[in-house]
Amino acid sequence: MPSPNGSATSAEAEAEADADAEAGAEAAAAQDENSATASTSSGGRRRIWEGKDLGAALALAVKEEELKRTRTYVCEAAQNLACVITHELPIDPVTAEDGFFYEEREIKEWIRRKKANGQVLTSPRTNAPMGTNLFPAIQVRDTIRELVSNGVIDGELAEQWKKSMDDREKVEKTKKMAEDGDVNSMLELGKCYEHGSFGLLSSNEEAYKWYKRAADLKDTQAMAKAGWMLVQGAGVAKCVGHGVLLTTSAAERGSDYACDSLGRWYQDGLHSISGPCYSMPAIPRDRKEAIYWYRRATDGSCSVQHMASEDLKRAKANLQELEAKEIEHGAVP
Repeated sequence: MPSPNGSATSAEAEAEADADAEAGAEAAAAQDENSATASTSSGGRRRIWEGKDLGAALALAVKEEELKRTRTYVCEAAQNLACVITHELPIDPVTAEDGFFYEEREIKEWIRRKKANGQVLTSPRTNAPMGTNLFPAIQVRDTIRELVSNGVIDGELAEQWKKSMDDREKVEKTKKMAEDGDVNSMLELGKCYEHGSFGLLSSNEEAYKWYKRAADLKDTQAMAKAGWMLVQGAGVAKCVGHGVLLTTSAAERGSDYACDSLGRWYQDGLHSISGPCYSMPAIPRDRKEAIYWYRRATDGSCSVQHMASEDLKRAKANLQELEAKEIEHGAVP
């Protein structure tokens, strides 16, 4: 039989186990409740926090939209600063007597052309008569520079202004090198002025000046260009004799451009060759000589090739025409 004391001890142990289990269950329930409360509280805080983010995002979006509208207004207003002739932001803005802004070189060229054609000077904007006075628009220049540099003015207007500024820097650098005696820079300046590139107005006078300086240093391309301009009287007093000699020298040095020039002169003939510095017999029309020089210009044998593609095409067409005439007259080209 079990001992009475043993039964009591077992009952007490069971009671303690039940109490411990109940306490554990209560603790677990309390923990679950606390977790749920914490979760609810955390979610609420998260929703509140997310609500604050949404509000900030909305405020930022509104501010960005306002900035976008402001930039649009500024860019539209910048059109009023653009040169009336080029429709671009000027690098050297001036105010004319009509009250509008212009790129200085463009309005000066406008005035020059009007005078050269004997026309009444009129405003490019209003077409009303105006005077020749031009006034530097320094504040406009500085404002444009500031707005573009800070990105307030963007788009095509700003990009073109930046390109014009880059072109100016390149030209200034090239001019300095040319003044210091660099023959390649002299040649490049001649080309820029001849074709009106890199923001420079086309000027035969300036082109010849730089071609001549390079030709004096025996640059073959410059000799060919200066020779042609002397014969034509382009940018310099016409002096055909000197031009022919200079062109012939360039052709002998391998210039395809000079060979083409001689081909054209022998094809058409040069008449009344005279000038303040030379007087020599005219170049008569000579088909064989023209063919000879055209062949040299077009067969790729010249060491200095600087003909434009359209000139090369024309020279080839002229050569074919002359060779056909030679065959027609029983001569072997």
